[in-house]
Amino acid sequence: MKRRILILSVILLASACQRNSYSTFSNKYKVFFSCETSVSPYNQLTSPGRFISVRKSQGKLTITDAEGKIIEEALSEKQNISFMMGLSGLILGTPMLNNDDMSIWAFDLGCPECDDPATILKLAQQGADFTASCSKCKGLWNLNTSGISINTGDKQYRPLYRYPTSFNNGILTVSN
Repeated sequence: MKRRILILSVILLASACQRNSYSTFSNKYKVFFSCETSVSPYNQLTSPGRFISVRKSQGKLTITDAEGKIIEEALSEKQNISFMMGLSGLILGTPMLNNDDMSIWAFDLGCPECDDPATILKLAQQGADFTASCSKCKGLWNLNTSGISINTGDKQYRPLYRYPTSFNNGILTVSN
């Protein structure tokens, strides 16, 4: 009997140790956002390798497209109340090498290392890759590879917070 309990304990302990400390989607910050991908600037989201950032402030959305063009949209009262943008806003786009059927991905615009709403990542295009960088902690992440850090130094940076998305009849919804 003791041997069975010992074996069962070892199996349970071994399976518990194999869990990743990073899950695919984050629930740390609340997110709810939706947009119609047939209208500009959201129509860029269905092109592989294109990313935009979306932030909410003072009753409007501030959208920065892939070329750095800033677009502001007024929010309805209902949108202003219901839209929750995670830590600092959202990064939306379709990765260049997408293994899950060309879905649109959503990352947090806030730095996962600094974990501060005031620390906003800067998007840049480097060749075919889109990156997000933090001026405070010097972290650098590739948006085409699940938001994994691409820093080459000794420090290990956490992956970007990623949020679940759904796409139905041209409407993208980001919600956790």
